[in-house]
Amino acid sequence: MKHFLFVILFVIACSCNNEKQLLMEANNISQNVKDQFAPDGREAIYHTTFYFNNNKLIVKGETTVPEAKLALYSDLDELNINLLDSLVVLPENGLMCKNWGLVNLSVVNLRAHPKHSAELVSQAIMGTPVKLLKEEDGWYQIQTPDRYIAWVDRAAIALKTEDEIEAWRNSERIIFIPDFKLAKDIEQNEVVTDLVAGSILEIEKEIQDTYNLILPDGRKIQIEKSNFELFAEWKNREIKDASILTRTAKQYFGRPYLWGGTSSKGVDCSGFVKSVYFMNGIILARDASLQFLHGDTVSFGQGHSKLMEGDLVFFGQAKTTEKPMKITHVGMYVSNGEYIHSSGRVRINSFDPKAENFNNYRSITWLGGRRVLTRVGESGIIRVSEHPWY
Repeated sequence: MKHFLFVILFVIACSCNNEKQLLMEANNISQNVKDQFAPDGREAIYHTTFYFNNNKLIVKGETTVPEAKLALYSDLDELNINLLDSLVVLPENGLMCKNWGLVNLSVVNLRAHPKHSAELVSQAIMGTPVKLLKEEDGWYQIQTPDRYIAWVDRAAIALKTEDEIEAWRNSERIIFIPDFKLAKDIEQNEVVTDLVAGSILEIEKEIQDTYNLILPDGRKIQIEKSNFELFAEWKNREIKDASILTRTAKQYFGRPYLWGGTSSKGVDCSGFVKSVYFMNGIILARDASLQFLHGDTVSFGQGHSKLMEGDLVFFGQAKTTEKPMKITHVGMYVSNGEYIHSSGRVRINSFDPKAENFNNYRSITWLGGRRVLTRVGESGIIRVSEHPWY
């Protein structure tokens, strides 16, 4: 009897050890898949957990990258064990057929978590198309055209089916150019909404010098044509001279720094350069550390003289033997050693120690630049005209 019990315990112990080894291998495989397909959680979701039940390896989690799931299961098959698939590819089924949305307020706040007290990580402007990933207590987790993932209040989004969002893409639209304006209803009696630079709206009717426009949630306004450009013309205009970026950037002079801000009402450092480029038809990655990954490199060792108008300039902590490089700030190079950035407010500073607007702190934390205009069309530097969501 004792010998039989010993055998049973031995088998159980071996089984447990084998399962621990398989779990370790599964987690290693999953980490490799994450590193390949979803290295940054700001732009892609990939979470997995593993456990055994009745000699089956249960795979739970969620991802926004279907290719990551395929790669994971392909690699797990090599372990020669029974798998039970509970890994969800977002959007979740509970959203039914309305997996798209359009921002229906002038500027909406995007949060790190589904609550108003959570960190403001970004913003989105009226008419921005977003992909809905899942819903939780009146909040939607969304992905914006720059691939950024965050949470937004239900009231800020007009939900759309695939057919409805496709109809919007094919409609005649305009883009709002001025910094800010209040818009009234068709009868011009009451204010319906405010508009900020970059808002995209559908044209319902053209009446001499005005447009009747439809907001994403169906509300209607009437406003003078002089405030807009036709979206089809605007999105196809190329940047032939980088000075247009400087002119756009200077329109933001004095605007307050706002953590997470990406509109003409207030901007953070990366939101500022992102807004400048968007108003000229180019979508950049959202955060400074993400923007640093794209474009041709102008290294610190090359010096400021190699920078050109429109280049992004980055600041932060240089790499040491103990710590990796950390990007904490970004601006846009203008000319003659000057760069424009959002720091307290939008302003121009200089790399030149002899200049009145010299900023010593920024100069000693400068980490190099990225030339964006030579890489338009690549990941992280996409023309609006080539983005499938528009």
